[in-house]
Amino acid sequence: MSYVEERNKYWTIYPEHIDYRFSRRLGRKISLDYAVDDPSLEEIADACKSLKIPYVIESDKCHPGNWIERKGRIRVPKMTKISKRKFLKLLAYRIKQLREKQIRVRTEAKKAESSVKKVLKKIKKRR
Repeated sequence: MSYVEERNKYWTIYPEHIDYRFSRRLGRKISLDYAVDDPSLEEIADACKSLKIPYVIESDKCHPGNWIERKGRIRVPKMTKISKRKFLKLLAYRIKQLREKQIRVRTEAKKAESSVKKVLKKIKKRR
C-alpha cells in the first residue's frame, strides 16, 4: 500500500494532538477546554477500545514538531460521519472519564482498606 492510499484510509493520532501542555503551533489540534494533561499512548488506546474503534499502535514513531520525545502514535480508520477534530474531542473526553473512574476506584479501595484495618484492630483488642 502506498503512502497516499494509506493516508486516505487512516487518521494518524499523536498524543500531542490532545495534550494540554502544547500550543496550537506545537501540534495541539483541539481547544484547551477539551485538552487533556499529558495523555499517554495507552490512555488513547484504552479510549479507542472503550469506543469500540479499531486502532494500530506505533510506539516507535514521533510527532514531527516534537521529535525529541518518542511518544508514539495511533492509526485509526477514517470515519465519514465525524471530522478528525470532533473525534479528537471525543477521545479527550473519554480519557477524562477513564481517569475519573480510576480515581474513584482508588478512593473506594482506600476506604475498603481502612475499614478492613478498623475490623482488624477490633479483633486484636478482643484478644
